[in-house]
Amino acid sequence: MTDMNPLACSPEYQRLREQYETLAAAYTALVSQYQEMTDHEAPHLSALYMHYFGKLLYTQLRLVLSLETLRLRRSLLQAYINRDEAPDLVEIDKQMAQQQMEFHRLLEEKLAQLKAAQEYCDRPHLSPEESKEIKEIYKTLVKRLHPDLNPHYTEEDKRLFLITVKAYQTGDLPQLRAVLALLNKEKRTEELPSDPEALLAEIEKLREKMSFLELRIAKRSESFPFDHKELLSSPVKILEKQAELEAIIQELEASEKEMQTIVTLMEEYKSHNL
Repeated sequence: MTDMNPLACSPEYQRLREQYETLAAAYTALVSQYQEMTDHEAPHLSALYMHYFGKLLYTQLRLVLSLETLRLRRSLLQAYINRDEAPDLVEIDKQMAQQQMEFHRLLEEKLAQLKAAQEYCDRPHLSPEESKEIKEIYKTLVKRLHPDLNPHYTEEDKRLFLITVKAYQTGDLPQLRAVLALLNKEKRTEELPSDPEALLAEIEKLREKMSFLELRIAKRSESFPFDHKELLSSPVKILEKQAELEAIIQELEASEKEMQTIVTLMEEYKSHNL
């Protein structure tokens, strides 16, 4: 073992080390906060949002896409009518095929979101004690396994971190306990530079990483589903939102019916030259 740099014993170095450790603790807390947002809060809020509004949103999307389909069909039919020709419905169907495939994909995507939300809500519920334990273990494992907190990140760390995230998302407490027990068999120590200038450089890197992560957290907080936290916490606002969606659906249904009537009449157009 090499002799320690004498500068590492100086008051200046000790001050820098304390500064680094304070920043490291704050950065670890930020990483844990971001992972909690990503792995717990986001799935939970998304599932709640889909629980209250998912079926209505699916119906709204279906009607919107139906109206777009009918408008495109009307446009294609109008081109024939402008030429005083009977519409070629087979050709029109061919021209619309690509759009209909895309619309089908969007609807399937929305259905998958509904299914995922239902599966989330149907998973076994943990007791208050288990919920507390699973959060404590998760935070510990994030500190031990997150790539941003471990300079010597290995493939085994990556594997265990992915297992940890999945177990936390599914509420698999026994799996988290097993990962923690495995890691507790290992002892890891962080080696800091013994040179004050090198340590100062590490401090600056840590500050940059903290600033970047703070921006990510702020941006994430303003995006879905976090921008609906206030809505989802208020039963009154939930009912108001549902009523709003139901009103929109009624308007769309009326528009769809009207557009379908127009398209049906246009499909029956006969040339005046016949």
